[in-house]
Amino acid sequence: MMRQSKDFFRGMFKQVRGVCVLLSFSLVVGLGATGVSLAAEQELSSPSNEAALGMGSALLTLVYFPCKLAYAILGGIVGTFTYGLTGGDLETAKAVWEPSFYGTYVITPDHLKGNEPVRFIGISAYEETAL
Repeated sequence: MMRQSKDFFRGMFKQVRGVCVLLSFSLVVGLGATGVSLAAEQELSSPSNEAALGMGSALLTLVYFPCKLAYAILGGIVGTFTYGLTGGDLETAKAVWEPSFYGTYVITPDHLKGNEPVRFIGISAYEETAL
């Protein structure tokens, strides 16, 4: 009986943790996509606000970075297969590699303030200068 309750609570904890990770990730992506500013109401930055932004960015990076890294690794693998299956077409492989390799890997306080976008799917450095 005790073992069943332990397994039940262990499974429940995994579900709650998964929901928290999903919500945190959605928050990060939403902030980057819409340019929402968390500190828009306060133009003067106080040390406590800066500390809160620093801690928030660190916590969000703990969730965001592994997801972005996994995306980059999978993009590298898929891009390599694309390169091989297209007979060495580098342009096609780069179309897979660049969006997965480029982008934001670490959430900073500037991302939370809305000064910089969070780019999960990156753009090439060459394209960014053209924008």
